[in-house]
Amino acid sequence: MNATSINTDIRKKAKKGIDRADDTTVKMILAMLQVHEKETEEESAFEKEMLKRIDDYEQGKVKTYSFDEVVAKARNSFAKHQKQLK
Repeated sequence: MNATSINTDIRKKAKKGIDRADDTTVKMILAMLQVHEKETEEESAFEKEMLKRIDDYEQGKVKTYSFDEVVAKARNSFAKHQKQLK
């Protein structure tokens, strides 16, 4: 049995189960499907944004920082914050 026939079989069973289910169960299934759809849309938006950022990086449109620069900036920021607390 291949993946397509397994998926078809699962879908048939799910549809039969939904047809027999009470309203509460159908509402829960619908809610799960809506969450899944929203997550898929969010993942797609995230992937598009990441591809855009990679493209911007490869085209030299963004400034990058070395690890040492990031650490130095973090230490300076932390030191300033500590002075403000005193």
